[in-house]
Amino acid sequence: MDLDFPILSLLIFLPLLGAVLTYLLGFSERAGKAIALAFSFVALALGTLLLLGFLLPGDFILPRDPGSPYAAEESFRWVESLGINYIVGVDELSVVLVFLSTLLTPLAMAISWDERHRPSHLLAFFLLMEATVNGVFLSLDLFQFLIFWEVGLVPMYFIIAVWGGPRKRYAAIKFFLYTFLASLPLLVAVFAFYFYAGTFDMREIIRDTPIARGVIGNLMFLAMLAAFGTKLPTFPLHTWLPDAHVEAPTGGSVLLAGILLKLGGYGLIRFNVQMLPEAAQDMYWTLALLGILSILYGAVVCLAQDDLKRLVAYSSVSHMGFVTLGIAAGVYGFTQAGNERGAVLGMSGAIFQLFAHGLVSAALFMVAGSLGHRLGTRNLSELGGIAKRMPRTATFMMIAFLASLGLPGLVGFVAEFITFLGVYAAFGLLVFVPIVSVVITAAYYIWAMQRALFGPLNPRWESASDMEAFEVAPLGALVATFVVFGFLPILVLGLITSWSDAILGGL
Repeated sequence: MDLDFPILSLLIFLPLLGAVLTYLLGFSERAGKAIALAFSFVALALGTLLLLGFLLPGDFILPRDPGSPYAAEESFRWVESLGINYIVGVDELSVVLVFLSTLLTPLAMAISWDERHRPSHLLAFFLLMEATVNGVFLSLDLFQFLIFWEVGLVPMYFIIAVWGGPRKRYAAIKFFLYTFLASLPLLVAVFAFYFYAGTFDMREIIRDTPIARGVIGNLMFLAMLAAFGTKLPTFPLHTWLPDAHVEAPTGGSVLLAGILLKLGGYGLIRFNVQMLPEAAQDMYWTLALLGILSILYGAVVCLAQDDLKRLVAYSSVSHMGFVTLGIAAGVYGFTQAGNERGAVLGMSGAIFQLFAHGLVSAALFMVAGSLGHRLGTRNLSELGGIAKRMPRTATFMMIAFLASLGLPGLVGFVAEFITFLGVYAAFGLLVFVPIVSVVITAAYYIWAMQRALFGPLNPRWESASDMEAFEVAPLGALVATFVVFGFLPILVLGLITSWSDAILGGL
């Protein structure tokens, strides 16, 4: 249903307007920061309102058309001669990720509040990143989707290249080349959809699924798997990620891990599963294989890391493996008679993992960035006993680590447990592979805590200072989300489960 109040377009173009104003007023640091934060909070209010429209009963916020899978749509003709239209819409999949995007952007700004090098321009790029990410999640026209997908590379490139560490240019160019080249198969797939469907309208392609089972469909599935798998990232397309995270500023790492990686998982579900359902049934095993390899590889490599940021980066590779494995379990499980409920759990676990990892990884990179900023090092071997001098830092590090390793009561546990149930229902004892990774994950996080926080205090840190208010505030907000969505996952899980059931039922 088209809305009289264009909340979806505002979620895209308000951050874009804020980015322009913040950049133009960047000569005044105070004004630039105030404008950027104000626009980010307005976007957060809109994202929260949109989520409430799904959670609250009735049509008070979002008057929904019963015949449409989307709670809200906005559209107008753009380039009529080419069949290109401006179409945005939101469903249960995209609303959760849009909320995540609007939540993490002001938190990334807060953790970057003491930036001294052109801070207003940095925050402007944060807003531009938010606008492009929201554009990807809300676009329902393939051409429009592609524009937002490609433009989203630009702000992250400059965030790394201008505000990054000693090897920032190398990391920025590597990030851009990997993700840009990975977009080429996506470009081919977009025009293949147009050739077969005669339209760029994603709603019609999802409804009609014009590409039937066969070689063409399987090749397109693999092409899009390469594109979205690089962004996710999945093994072996992940090698750009550790360098990008190590060199990116703290706020950049928060948005990279918390939001940008989620575009890959979103694309796999929206394109590979919804638009190519028959190819997904044939090729589910590629998702399962890459998921298992990513889970194990990322977990084992973490054991050898000394740099805390690099450790968290490789842990992201492992945790994103749960997403691809959960999607595979959902697709395969629903094709097996009597296994529908397990399949829904697999797909729901994959989507909830995108949401949970966005929250947890943001906190992990905030802690790592704070340590590097205050001590001049993130190497675990150089720390030791810092809990005595930095109790707030130690507390947030422990909570973030425990959330990431899946402690019951925190959001990470819910995501992994639901995925395990779905994988067991679909693949049986194969579930022990990701379960083994949980043991490895606990090992490297507990070992990292033991080396960094406890034991005798390294004399170098006798005068170390603890976190300040601008760091405590965003981390405190994230910890609150760990608990809220850990104890009340139904707040978003109910939406995700009903949506997964509906789309898998169409396979």
